[in-house]
Order: sequence, then C-alpha cells, then structure tokens
Amino acid sequence: MGHRQDDIIDDTMRRFLFLITVFLISGLRPSLIIAQELPVPGIGLLISPGQIMEVREKIQSEPWKSMYVGIKSRADELVAQWPDARLQMDERLESILDLTIEFDAVTEDPATREMASLLAGHMQTRMTSAAFVYLISGERKYAEVAWDVFTTAGRANRWGWFTWSGASMPQIHAGMFARNASFTVDFIWQALTEAQRQRARDIIAEKVVEPYFRLVLHTPAMGLHHLRSKNQGNNVFAGAMIGCLVLGDQYPDSRRWLSSFLQTYHWLITHDIGWAGQGLEAGMPGYWSVSMQNLYTAAVCLNNTRGIDLRNHPGIEQATFYPVMHESTVPPVGMFDAPIDPKYQGIAGVISGKPIELPGTASGSAWWFDFAYRNPKSAAAYFINQSMVKVNEKKEYSFAAHDAHQSGHAEIIKLLWTRPEVYQPAVAKPLELFKTTDRMSMIRSGYGMGHTYMYVNGDIFLSSLGEILGTSSGMSWHYKWHGYQAAESGVVTEGEALAPSMKVTSSWDGDKLSIIHSAVAKSNIQYYKPAGHDRLPEHYLRKDRDIVYVKDTPGRDYFIFIDHVVTEEPRYHGWQWQTWNHVFGNESTNTADYQQVNDRYIRLKRPNADLGIQFLVPEQVEFEIESAPGQPKVAYMYDHNLLTLRAMAGAYQSTDQKTVRIEPKQWSGTGMLVFPSDAAAESDVPATAYSLRGKEALVREQGVSLNRFQVPVKLEAGQRYRMRVDYRKSDLSVYENLAWKIPLTLLAADGKVIARCSDVYSTPDPLSLRDNRSMTGTTSWQPTDYVHFSVPAGQDVAEIHGELLAAEYSHPPHQIHEDSVLQLGDITIEPLGTLPKTKAQTFVTVLNPLAKQDEFQLAEVQQIGETSVIKIPRGEFEADWIVIDALQPVTFQWGTVAAEFAWFRITDDENIEQIYMRKAAYLALDGQEIFKNSGPLDLALIMNSVGQISQVRASVQGASELTMFGKTYPLGNGVQIADNRLRFQTDPTAETLERNSILSQQALLAGLAPILEEQLAQRDESLERNLAREARVTASASRAIRFSPYLTIDNNTSEYPTDGKLDYTQEPIETASLGGYGQDRHPLVSDEMATFPFYVPPTYWLLPYQQTGWIEYEWKQDQQISEVRVLNTSNAGLNDYATMKYRIELRDADDQVLASTRQQFGKVFDRPFQAAFKYPQHFGKYSDTFQGMLEPGIAVPFGDGWQTTKFKPTVVRKVRIFIESYWGLGGGLNEVQIYP
Repeated sequence: MGHRQDDIIDDTMRRFLFLITVFLISGLRPSLIIAQELPVPGIGLLISPGQIMEVREKIQSEPWKSMYVGIKSRADELVAQWPDARLQMDERLESILDLTIEFDAVTEDPATREMASLLAGHMQTRMTSAAFVYLISGERKYAEVAWDVFTTAGRANRWGWFTWSGASMPQIHAGMFARNASFTVDFIWQALTEAQRQRARDIIAEKVVEPYFRLVLHTPAMGLHHLRSKNQGNNVFAGAMIGCLVLGDQYPDSRRWLSSFLQTYHWLITHDIGWAGQGLEAGMPGYWSVSMQNLYTAAVCLNNTRGIDLRNHPGIEQATFYPVMHESTVPPVGMFDAPIDPKYQGIAGVISGKPIELPGTASGSAWWFDFAYRNPKSAAAYFINQSMVKVNEKKEYSFAAHDAHQSGHAEIIKLLWTRPEVYQPAVAKPLELFKTTDRMSMIRSGYGMGHTYMYVNGDIFLSSLGEILGTSSGMSWHYKWHGYQAAESGVVTEGEALAPSMKVTSSWDGDKLSIIHSAVAKSNIQYYKPAGHDRLPEHYLRKDRDIVYVKDTPGRDYFIFIDHVVTEEPRYHGWQWQTWNHVFGNESTNTADYQQVNDRYIRLKRPNADLGIQFLVPEQVEFEIESAPGQPKVAYMYDHNLLTLRAMAGAYQSTDQKTVRIEPKQWSGTGMLVFPSDAAAESDVPATAYSLRGKEALVREQGVSLNRFQVPVKLEAGQRYRMRVDYRKSDLSVYENLAWKIPLTLLAADGKVIARCSDVYSTPDPLSLRDNRSMTGTTSWQPTDYVHFSVPAGQDVAEIHGELLAAEYSHPPHQIHEDSVLQLGDITIEPLGTLPKTKAQTFVTVLNPLAKQDEFQLAEVQQIGETSVIKIPRGEFEADWIVIDALQPVTFQWGTVAAEFAWFRITDDENIEQIYMRKAAYLALDGQEIFKNSGPLDLALIMNSVGQISQVRASVQGASELTMFGKTYPLGNGVQIADNRLRFQTDPTAETLERNSILSQQALLAGLAPILEEQLAQRDESLERNLAREARVTASASRAIRFSPYLTIDNNTSEYPTDGKLDYTQEPIETASLGGYGQDRHPLVSDEMATFPFYVPPTYWLLPYQQTGWIEYEWKQDQQISEVRVLNTSNAGLNDYATMKYRIELRDADDQVLASTRQQFGKVFDRPFQAAFKYPQHFGKYSDTFQGMLEPGIAVPFGDGWQTTKFKPTVVRKVRIFIESYWGLGGGLNEVQIYP
C-alpha cells in the first residue's frame, strides 16, 4: 500500500491569482513569491496536494482569516523566541528522561527542567503552526524553525511518557507530540532534502511508532484499557498510527507496523466507540470528544494517504446519533438550583448517558464539521447547527470547537474542516423519534421544549412538559455510588446492593407504540466498575423490563413499565424511581414531593409539571421515600439532591413493636453532651445533643471511629424498619466525600453479629445514617432523610453498636477544620412490619406526565388467574386495554388472547383501532380465531373503521410461520409487514438490533476495499490445490465454539468484516481486566475478566486461556505435502491472542512423525526498552504481569502476514501444528494452507 498522490495543480494563472492573497497574509515581498513555487504537502495527511489551493483561497475570508492569523502569530512567536531558546539546548537535553518534564521524576536540576519545558512548549504549541505557515506562504524561515525544533526534540530520550503507578508507557502527551511531529514533517516536506526526509522518518519511527508498537499496541490489561482504549488510549494510538503513515512502505518494518495498527484501529472504531458511541466515556466536551476527535483524525489521514476510507465506518457514522439520543426536552440546567423557566425556547440540554448527568450544554470538536460537510443530511448536521456554527448580522460565520487534547494542531484542523456549507439555519430535526442500540434507548414525542423524552440505559431519564421528572443525575464515573441500586431507578431486590446493567434484546416502533425489552446483562460501566458487577446476571433466574411508550401529545402520552424478577430463593422486591430534589445550600425552590393519592397512585410534584405513577401489579404495595446523592453537574458533591420513591411489593404484616430511640447521652468519645439554648423556643430543636468541634474530635484517620455507642434494644428478625437522626452542623463542608456517616452493627443476645454496615466509607448501605448535606457547610436542626433496612431472618437483635465516621479527605477548599461543628440529636428506629417474600415478582406501573392542572384517569385492574387485565380510560368511551402474562388464552371484554403483553386501543365509538401483542401465541376476536403461532412473536394489527384488519406487522427472531384465519404464512427473520390481503414482505423502514444497515454495510465494504484486496492477493498467492480445505480438522481444545478449528480452512483470512456486516447479536468477548501497573503480577485470567462488545464474527481458531495445544489436518487417504502456509491471528485486533512459537509435524496414518520443523512469528524490537530503562535504578523492569511480553529479546508476533514452511515432498496422512508458546491470553491461528 503506497502513498496516494493526487495530481498536483500546476495551472500558472490560477496560482498567480493567489499570489496577492499570500502576499497580504504573509507579508512576503511579491518578487520573492513569484520567484518560487508554492509548496504542497509531501505526504498529504490532512491536506492532499490537490486541496492546498482551496485552503489558500479559504483564508481570505472570515473567520478563517482570523484563524490563520492566530496560527501565524504562534508561528511568529516561534521564529522570534527560538534562537534564544536554541542556545539553551545543550548536552543536558540528552540526559532528561522525558520531554514531558513534569512527568520526569529523574531530572532534578531546575535549569534542565526549565530547558526541557521550553522545548516541549514550543513543540506542543508553535512548531506545527510554523510548518503550516510555510505550507501556505512558502516562506522558508518557518520551515527551518519548525525543522530545527523537531530535530532538537529528536535528541530527547522519549516524548510524552509518564510513569503510572510504576509502569512507564507512552501516554496522552505522546499522542499530541506524535501528531504535531507528523503534521510538521508533512507540511515542510518540500523544504527538506532527501537526507532530511530520511532523518525525519527515523525520528518518527524511534520516538512515535516503534515505542507504541512494542510496548502498548499488543499489551493486554493496562495496555488495552488505559493506553489503547478510551480517551487516553485513543489519543496516543491515533498519534502513533498517523506517525506510521509518514514512514511509507519502503521504511524498514513499516508494513509490519501498519498492518497491526490498521487491524487494531478497526477494532477500536468498531468496539471501543461501540454502537452509536455508547462504548466511550461520557463528556461533550470531555472524554467522549477526545476519543472521537482523535480517532476521526486518524481516519482522515488514512483516507488521504492510503485510500482506506473509514470516515463513515458504522462506529463513526452511528456516533453522530450520540448527542441526538441524549438530547433532552428541557434547557441546559447547570447547577439546577432554580426551577426551569417555562418560557424558555432555546437549545435543548444534553445529558450524559452512563452514568446519567443532568442536561447541560453539549459541544464537540472539529470532526463534527467535516462529517456534516460530507453528510449534510446526517445527525451531525443537526447537532452542529444547534450551537456549534452561527452566522452574525454581518453574515460572518463562527465555529465553536474544543481542541480535544490536540494541542498544537487543533486550530489548524478547525480551519481545514470548517466550511460555510455546514451552516443550515433551517436544519431539519431528525426523523428518528425512537432509536435503540443493545444498551441505550431514546423514546420521544418530538424535539424541543415541552416534548416527552425518555432515555434508558439500565437507568432512566425523563423530561416532559418543560420539567425533569426522572433522573439519577450526575453519578460521574469517579463517583462511589455509581452502579448501586440506591442511586438508580429500577427494581430493588433483597440482598442485591448493585444495580445490574441491562441489555436491549428486542424493540418495536410503530405509529402508536414504541417498545424496548431489556434483560439483565454483563456490566457496561466503563470505569470504576463495582466489584462483582459482571456477575449480577448469575444472581437472577430472570430479570427483565419492558418499557412501552403509548404515543400522543405530551400530557396524554404515557409509559407502561413491565418488570419480571425471578430468584432461586424467596426475596422481597421494590420498584424504584428517582427524581431531582435540590437541597444543596439549603435551597428549597427546586424540590420534589411524592404525594400519595391512594394506596396505588403517587403523584410526583415538580415545579413545572407532575408525573402520575400508578402501581397496577402487584395488588398491594408499601411506599418508602429515601434520598441519594445527586450532582447538578460533574461536581462530586454528596448532597442528597435526589428523592427516591420505592414501592415494595406486598403489604406489611403488622407489628406491636415500639420505636427505638438512641439518645445523645448514649454516645461516648471526643464529643460532649450539650443543651441547645434554643430548644425551648423551637419545637424541632432537641433538649440535648452530642456535640463535636474540630477535626481532631471528628476524624484523625479515615475509617477509624473516635465516637461510638452500644445500646441494648430489641429488633425482631425479619422485620423492616426505617431510621433517621436529628443533626445540626456549622462550617462543616466536604467535597468529593460524605461529610459524616453513622454505620451500625446489629448483634444477637449471644454477641454474634447478625448484620453490619460495609466498611467502605462513601458507598450506600442501609445500615448507615449519613450527612445528606455534605457540601452544605451550615444547617439548622433537621432530620436526615429516612433510611430503610430489614433485620435478617433467624435471630432477634439484642444490641446495636454505632460509630461516627467523618471525612478525613475532602477536595480543597472544602474540609473539616478546627471550627467545624457537628451536633447529633436522637436516632429513631421505627418498626414497619414484615414484607412478603416471593421467588417471582411482576410489577406493572403506568407513568403519565401531567400538566399541573390535569388529573390522570385512574386505571381499573382485574385479575384472571395469573393474568392481569387493565383498563386505562382516555375519554368517555375511548380506552386502552392491557393484558399482562396471559401464558394461556385468556378471555376478556375485547377478545381472547395469549401473550406476555397485549395492548388494545378502543375508540370512542367502541371499535378496536389497533392491537399489539408481545410474545404472542393466540388471538380471537368476537369468537373468531384470528391468529395462532407455535412460537411466540411480536405482532401488531391495524384495523379500519369497520373493524377489519387493514395492516399486519410482525417482528420475528429467526424464521417462523404465522397462521391467520386458518392459513399458514412463512415469515423471514426481522420485521415483516402485510396488507389486508396478508401479502407479507420485509419492512424496509425497520431498523434492526442485529446488524448495521445495508447502506452502512456497503460503505464499510467500500472503505475497507484496499485492505481486503491486498489480503485476498496474499491468500491466493499460490495457485496450487489447497489440501487443507479437504481435511478433517481437529484440535486439542478450543476457547469456544465460535473459535472452531474449522475456521482455519474457511478461506476467510481477514479479521475485518469482509461483507461489511457488524453482527450486534454476538456475545461480548472477555479479555484481561485493567491492571499490571506496579511490580506485582496482575492475573490476565481471573474470575473478573473484562468484557468488550464483539461485532466482527471470528474467522480464526483460538485455544483456551493460557494453554498450549495443537491443531491437526487429516485426510482419508495419504497426500503428498511439500509446503505449509500459516497465518497468525490477532483476535480481530484485540491483540490479546497470538501464536509465538509453533512446530509443524508431518505424520503418517499411525501417527509416526515423518518430518518436523519449528517456526516463530514476529520480530524483536528492543530499542523502546532503552528509552524505558534509561535510568534502570528509577525504572528497569515491567511488571511480572507481562512476563514473556514486555521483556527485551522477545519477538512481537503481530503484523507478520503469512509464513511459509517448505518440506521435501513427503507422503503423509496428517499435518499437526503445535502451539508451543503464545502471547497474552493464549494462542491460535487464522488460516492454514497445505500444498502438495
């Protein structure tokens, strides 16, 4: 794959027309310009040679003229400052450990550190600007100064590494240095001699490409999770791959390097970005944008230089829907301490998805503009025209874009990728009102203020009628409560503290209904996943949720939640909803209130609108109200700005227990008993209080209590209780931590511990009371919000032990200090009763956004055996009827139905307008059988005005047959539609959860064509008969069925999707978890493996984890063999599997070895270890985690291509290949060819 050079425009007249422009911008003498040919890019990473004239024309007008002036000002700063700076660059430069001197723990001399910082600053902020000015103007002084900075930096040991917890690796700054260096060389290429060009390649190979290839590109654990994946990894990877494009095919080892970079790049944009951008960390601006900007930049460079066009790869194209799916129907709310202005009509706020953050102002980086320019009807065009591109009264454009960790070249890219054409003042709103991936779903009535919008990603956000009605809000991924059920909407199950992630397994979107069905799945928390989160699916026999949106205008639309939970042992369960309730700073204007209307109906009251919540199944529920931390933005505050409603299934069995009261006098420790002076005047002020003043009295070491109590009590086994404590505090404010907490231990009469609070300080636990105003420094006397807990069955509680713990750590400026005061009143523990426990529990809940003046029509519920039949009135006669869990045919007013869920719309003239059935097996209307099916499917029937079926829509998973009116119709996979004559065909408008669209497949296949064509040519290098394809293939073992040994003879030698299809139905793939930083060994295989989505069907065989083994090819008759070709695997670019050393044996029918030879994949690249271990006393060895990988002398078995082994022609019955050593998690092979 060589560099692609477009024809260079040499029209003299056209060039001359630009001379005055260049003269005006650069200040050059016209005679100098005329005397020289203006340069063109040498490699064409960002600008092809044919595009440079367009760029020179572009900078004549605003805002590009001002952008260029800014770039040129930095270039001029370099020209002015570099001569003096250059004098400082003496032999000390070779002594520093790293050019990013702030991460250099070895260099101590201040002057040397200042020198390195000066050089890094010029390289990071001015060098590429100078190179770009040369490219535009042709003035050599800019090329010369950029070249001098670049080559001076080349003298430093390494660029942009730092030691993270004991491991030295290229990190974020390495990515920025890499791109700056690559773009600089490209821009000044024509000013360089051949010798200088070779030197440029040598520097980039040594500093950029080879270190990343050797140390990071194939390293599991920390190498994958931290340095290839997510924002840091995407950044540095993209820089290294762009550096590889500079080298060209003739540079030693560049083809090997680029082959591996390309495979990994496809892995990242497919699986790291994920489906619709859901795989990345949140943040726009923020980490999400860092990943997308840098990966897209690499895509542009790859297309410009190699013709491999992945700019519309499904990972990138679908990521443009990320902000659309997260766009709410309320404003960006900021701190959200005041109610939303109901008259607001500006841009909508955008939430972050997992964890959910409140709506804020979203913006992106420059890649959005380039994508929108090439795809003017895309979601990108809609997004940028919300706030990223504007035109003022003077008809001047302005473009908002953040640099996304592209220091030194962000402004150049912004200049290149912004164009007038992207401005669309009347841009069309997206047509999609429903969109789902396998993890996140968007359901809405429309775009803009007042519409109904729900976002689901396990947890839920809801806005409607100009109000936020549901959110868990701001559980940033640093936040300790993230992943706990106490901080999310969902179903609470006894004994399960964590909220499992949910996976969408099917969906439906029609004119009346949008539906998602989700089930418990492995975790999709990106960072700081709670221990055990991946194992939660094992805790349930069934846990799933249907969310049905019944479409109408906001206020008449509603949602149906259907939850099923099945466990092995009987447990109690509760349905939970979270809403915003601003309490930080003791504010009270933006609060929430759950108002109980009757024993099944709660009205959530918010300032602008309300939410009706009706609990239809089970027949009885008990309501609990608690609170949880909520951030108004990513602020790490622990003030409990969330109000939680929990509906526990069943009714309490009454108890005659009395309230337990623990008084202040029962505390002992560093506090003192006081008598508040205002107790007589204020009824809510206690007569006595336990008072603590100063940090010395509250906390000296985190987790060590200075104050405690032991109180004899009686709490009955199996009973449920709620508790709270009165408190007051002064000047006690803590940030990024709970200010204080009272953990409890419950003991039996014999002293045995029955239950105790978790030792982890800042996570939720029902056996703890906590400060629900942690960042609010001063409060009046008030009770904490209730916390509910149950005493385990078995023994009664005879004694309670309690401690007071406080925050030793707080992010400055907040802290507990000598003037901080905390006073505690009574702790009250109220008995509630015993809840029934069941192995199976169903919840059916209806949620209806309500205007303040509106009332919701209460539903009517009828139980017919295990089936629930529900009527929701919508007018005098108009109603919706819902049938739940009709596992056998059930007859009700409108027919007979067998389905897990059925919905009937009845009009005012009492006709059936539409029927929808999920997992439907049978339907009869007016005694006539309409439909039956042996296997459940989803079915919608649309009726005409006289009650006849006018359209049928069926969703099938796998081929099936449908019997209607006694006639059987075969149905293909997917969504099928039929007219009134029941002529079925595939619905071309239906989106699928199975794969990317046909158009997307075609685009991906076209983009990958140069790679696939080269792989085909390499596969078909021999025209001889490939005997391997005629053999029976066996192996010592396989990792899984999908990695079958037969895949080594499938003739598909590519680990890219050769048909352009991404298979979203594949099970995720496991790999080593994050670790390996220090010197201790981190297990690459453990019970807590990490998981990634896996959308490319395997075309290769893998052995089980960390096992050697063999694969064998056997024929029915003897064959003459003289050549064996072997192709290694990279596990589709995950790079955690590869064969290193292997042995080929030719065997006869009796298994006697006739010939044998050993081979090895890979090549040794030790130069990066010299950079890593420059000062071995500081760092001289990578962790034992990477033994056999990150060690000098080890060959890296990636990027080799085919290996051919010749034998003397031998008649054999079998060929056996032994995998004698492997990389990372194990070995395997992609393809084997055997020739006579």
